Amino acid sequence: MMKVYLETMGCQMNRLDSELVASALRAAGMELTDDAKAADVLLYNTCSVRAHAEDKVHSRLGWACQRKAGGKRLIVGVLGCMAQRLGDELVRRHRGVDIVCGPGQLARVGEMIAAAGEGAPQVALDPSRRETLADDDVMERLDGGRDPAVTHLPGQAYVRIMRGCNKFCAYCVVPLVRGPERSRSDDAIAEEVRRLVDAGVTQVTLLGQTVNSYRYEANGRSVGLADLLMQLDSIAGLRRLRFVTSYPADFDTAILEAMRNLPSVCEYLHIPAQSGSDAVLRAMGRRYSRREYDELIDRARETVPGIAIAGDFIVGFPGETDEDFAASADLVRRSRYKNSFVFKYSPRPDTTADKRLADSVPDEVKRRRNNELLAVQEEVSLAANRAMIGQRVEVLVEGASPRAHRQGGSAPAGEVQLLGRTRTDHIAVFDGPEPLAGQYVQIEITDATGLTLIARQV
Repeated sequence: MMKVYLETMGCQMNRLDSELVASALRAAGMELTDDAKAADVLLYNTCSVRAHAEDKVHSRLGWACQRKAGGKRLIVGVLGCMAQRLGDELVRRHRGVDIVCGPGQLARVGEMIAAAGEGAPQVALDPSRRETLADDDVMERLDGGRDPAVTHLPGQAYVRIMRGCNKFCAYCVVPLVRGPERSRSDDAIAEEVRRLVDAGVTQVTLLGQTVNSYRYEANGRSVGLADLLMQLDSIAGLRRLRFVTSYPADFDTAILEAMRNLPSVCEYLHIPAQSGSDAVLRAMGRRYSRREYDELIDRARETVPGIAIAGDFIVGFPGETDEDFAASADLVRRSRYKNSFVFKYSPRPDTTADKRLADSVPDEVKRRRNNELLAVQEEVSLAANRAMIGQRVEVLVEGASPRAHRQGGSAPAGEVQLLGRTRTDHIAVFDGPEPLAGQYVQIEITDATGLTLIARQV
């Protein structure tokens, strides 16, 4: 039996893609392994959002191709966004790469492995945005053909509801490598969720590059995200329903009302701002102002009591001044984010920013601003988390915590420190038996850090 090693870099969408590819390869009779050295096939599902992610892939490919040059029989493949961006260049740069497969062609990976085993490099890329759209039947075959019993965490699953992006933010390569927005049929999504729930999944996270842009139109019907949430909420056995990631412009209040009114929809919103400065937002090509973003956050908190909000920020974007950066810090404090993901600006080839804007902020300034903004977020998160001490909440247990957070000592005999998440996506750790993974338990919060709630099981 052929053994396949599949490594994933990047976002939740990439993790879902890898899960679906792995399911398809198992169905084709292949075995997945965590040991790269024992594998017959090495696959790297890649990200192009930052240069560091691509550098990591080039390093992996250098190692793999050296092994092939030394006589090891291997099939080496690059999947996803970096494959789409670089295409044949990967084959030329790394002698030994056998497969280059874009994100819209992943259903073909099994047949590409079979063909690559006969000697010829296989390249399957999505058409450009100016050409015919990628074959949706191929992509639906990947999403709809998953093994519902295999998910990334016990009791949880990602479900893609749309692909691509039409926003063209100046810094972002995603519209170039993921193509235009295409929404899946609401009926196909509902059927996938039903099969997952029947297999024991109780929490589903809906994925899209700009998930609130979901719009499926057919036979005179027009289904938006709020309509889809209502349809999925009716599925018996589905306890939690999330969606990520949202785009701030044109955010339909009906989505917030669905979050407030539907029992399964979690009170959590990930809505990247990227900057708190109007000047930087304009340079980034974001389609909203600081005032409009503030109004959206206010509307979310007024509509959904207890909502938790997460954000994203880029520091060091071309032309960002100290005053612009201070506006981002102010936005973190005003928005009271549960957490924020902060990134240093990294020029990406073929984006508007790379073509038209000089990377003018020195790297040491980017690093300083990155650390300072994280410190502001830590201050905000710690205050909010400490305010939760004494509360009792329900968590879905993910499994053993990868790192110990307890104040001292060790877990009682027969128990480990477990990690779970609340409906609002707060991370909590507490001691309990490891078989609780995938189950819901009540905990009482006894302490907190900026990132983690420390608790005991009730």
